[in-house]
Amino acid sequence: MFVSTISSQGRQRGDTLVEVLIAIAVVTLVLGGAYVTTNRSLLATRSAQERGNALKNAESQIEQLKGLVASSSDTVFAASVPFCISSSGSIVSDSSPECTVGTNGSPTTTEPAFHLSITRDVVGDPNTFVLTETWTDVGGQGGASGDRLQLRYRLYE
Repeated sequence: MFVSTISSQGRQRGDTLVEVLIAIAVVTLVLGGAYVTTNRSLLATRSAQERGNALKNAESQIEQLKGLVASSSDTVFAASVPFCISSSGSIVSDSSPECTVGTNGSPTTTEPAFHLSITRDVVGDPNTFVLTETWTDVGGQGGASGDRLQLRYRLYE
């Protein structure tokens, strides 16, 4: 009878190619998941910041509208087309460059840019004004597919 006397102590066993590939795949999945989660969190934070800036701009326009109504409501009620209130406090057409403002509320042409438009609800309640603000969202979508904020302001006599 022949008995093998070769001991396994002398052999070294390394990782096989399949084990290495599986380890790389697991690490890739973990890092990919962390990247996606971080990216979504960053986009959500940026979107919230933009919405906060838009709300600040809209509230400023409403306050200026209140001031104009208090001083001379004839000027405000004469506006039959969409308008905004310029930094100088005058009513301008919403197609004016002064209706596209930055995060600080002053006119701008660089992103992020918020477009302001105020309309009078002449069909429903003529004492109600609707402020609409649109901007290019974090994903680069502008216009109807971008972000939008709407505030309503009703005058009480």
